[in-house]
Amino acid sequence: MKKSKENSEYYNWGNKCSGWHLVKSENLSVIEELMPANTSEQKHYHNFSEQYFYILNGVATFELKNEILEVNKGEGIHIYPQVVHQIKNEKSTDLEFIVISQPTTRGDRINEPFEKKELNLNGKNFKSISSSNNGEVSSSTLFEYRQKGNVIWATYHGGEILFGTLSGRIANENLFFTYQHQNKNGDFKTGKCESFIELNGEKLILNEKWEWTCDDYSKGESTLEEIKY
Repeated sequence: MKKSKENSEYYNWGNKCSGWHLVKSENLSVIEELMPANTSEQKHYHNFSEQYFYILNGVATFELKNEILEVNKGEGIHIYPQVVHQIKNEKSTDLEFIVISQPTTRGDRINEPFEKKELNLNGKNFKSISSSNNGEVSSSTLFEYRQKGNVIWATYHGGEILFGTLSGRIANENLFFTYQHQNKNGDFKTGKCESFIELNGEKLILNEKWEWTCDDYSKGESTLEEIKY
């Protein structure tokens, strides 16, 4: 299907700014946006999404870290993950542009102020209390976490899993990591995961959204609960 603003999902954002979802999927987002004169978005960054802004009409002012750039009609700018940025329309006419994000920025936007929160998983142990049917983690699977700064790693075993390791980092109290393990059938499995951390009483809960990077590449969810000895 051909897409245009006329047959695309519309939304409002910021101060009377507009957007049209030309492509809206987990792996790719393409949006046409319009910013009236003297408007701006909130300063922010994305952990995983990289973006490309292409200016259709007007002049965009970008703040990237401590650098100010003006991007004119027919020009574009590539913004990498974890780069703090902000787009402004400081002119007296409308600003129109296309923004392409890969993967989508939904759930991957951290707004200013960037508060530093300390979280320490070092020495903490977890057990699985729920998992999608296409996963191999079960209630018999135990996880032993370690942490140094923002770097985290863990070993896990039990149930159908003989031995596994994961490695990643903490950003804004979420975990982002890749994992690998060998199951009882002798198969080696790999995947990637994002864990959302919450506190239930005195116990930490890891709400995980994961995806196999092998076999059928299916996705699932799991919940881990801290073990208190």
